[in-house]
Amino acid sequence: MIENLKTASQMRPGEKLLMKLHRHWIVFVFKIGYIMWLLITTLIILMMKGTLVAIFGTAIFWWTLSLYWMFFLTFILVSWVSDELDLFLITDQRIIGIEQVSALSRRVTECGLNRVQEVNAEVTGILQTVLHYWHVHIHTASENSDMIVSFAPNPVENGNRINTIINEYRSTHTSTRNSTL
Repeated sequence: MIENLKTASQMRPGEKLLMKLHRHWIVFVFKIGYIMWLLITTLIILMMKGTLVAIFGTAIFWWTLSLYWMFFLTFILVSWVSDELDLFLITDQRIIGIEQVSALSRRVTECGLNRVQEVNAEVTGILQTVLHYWHVHIHTASENSDMIVSFAPNPVENGNRINTIINEYRSTHTSTRNSTL
């Protein structure tokens, strides 16, 4: 529901959504890794509880452990929200990149399909190759607005699909322009 509202708010009248790109599911596995790290370090700290309580006292021990959990869980939550809200929309007229930079900062970039110069896919590493994820680079005519879809699922297939959408756009708009001349 929220995603549909977010998508609808970025669309122009008469514009058709052709493709959505979210982050690959591996990003959320990394978040589970952070949670595992939190649990393991907490178990180690609890095994050393007797020594730490003798040095710092009971109140400081539990206060510090609680603070550790609060900061770590806040980091995981902000990181998860940032990755979950990153979205790239490819319509029949433009490419829209919605990136959650931080908790209260969002960057929206857009580029008309006629301004895209090339689309490249990048897959490096064993894990990325096996699980089919990495980067899709969208190079535009502007110096500052190249878009990079990080942790994109199936980057080669999605890069080819974006190229196909751009080529279809150019063929229909070139023939329309030539017929009016």
